[in-house]
Amino acid sequence: MSDHRDEKLESLLHSRRVEAARLDLATRISLKAQTVPQIQNISLWQSLRQLFSELHLPKPGYVLASALVLGMVMGFNTTPDNSTIQDANYTTTQSMIPGDEGFL
Repeated sequence: MSDHRDEKLESLLHSRRVEAARLDLATRISLKAQTVPQIQNISLWQSLRQLFSELHLPKPGYVLASALVLGMVMGFNTTPDNSTIQDANYTTTQSMIPGDEGFL
C-alpha cells in the first residue's frame, strides 16, 4: 500500500511545473536588505513598551478595578467581628490584674 502512495506522490511531484527563478533575484534581495535597518537604538521606555506589548499585560486601570471589586466581594463575604476595641482592652487589663489584689 505504501508503494502505491509513494508512486502517486512521485508522479504528482514530477507533473508539477517548476518555475525558474529570475536572474535578478539575488540583486533584489541584497537591495531590499540594505534598506532594512539592522541596528536600532532603542530607549529604555521603548524597550519596556515593547516588552509589555509582547507579554500582553492588562492595562493598569483594569487591574485596579478588578482588585477593588475583588476586595469588596471578599469584604462582604467575611463575617463581621462583633467585639470592639474597648472590649479587647478590658479583657487584657483584667487578665493582668491578679485576683486577690483587686482595685484600690
